Amino acid sequence: MEDEYLAITEIIHQVRFGLRIDRLGSWSKNLEGIQLLDLHILKLVEQRPEIILKEIRQELYIPHSTLTSAINRLGERDLIERVISQRDLRSFGLILTKNGCLIRKEHDRIDRLIAAKVLEALDTEEERQVLTGLLEKINKALSEDKLIMASEPD
Repeated sequence: MEDEYLAITEIIHQVRFGLRIDRLGSWSKNLEGIQLLDLHILKLVEQRPEIILKEIRQELYIPHSTLTSAINRLGERDLIERVISQRDLRSFGLILTKNGCLIRKEHDRIDRLIAAKVLEALDTEEERQVLTGLLEKINKALSEDKLIMASEPD
């Protein structure tokens, strides 16, 4: 079993490194210096315009201080703006700026390029379907783990 853990760990690291997922600036200069967390926040704001900061923290399983730092970073780059939530006037929400919308579109474009690279490495449609199914299964298990961790007391 330990050999399997080591093999999986090594493969995950090699794939992540090979795809340069944590260095998206190497795919696009527009994404230079933008962290993965920042991209997750931008995506959430785009998909759920009425989302409030508390919900972003809960969705991403991050502490208040981490979200504040990310929002400050995104604000300094003119990618988001803080606004009073129209849904809950006691809370803040976020809106994407014009630059934020452009970065979201660029990130989607890069995501498609990365997915294409992964799919190009596979020889058949069957392999692609198996990979997709396995990744969905892994993601589901990881999502369930997040729910368990979120329900535990602080």
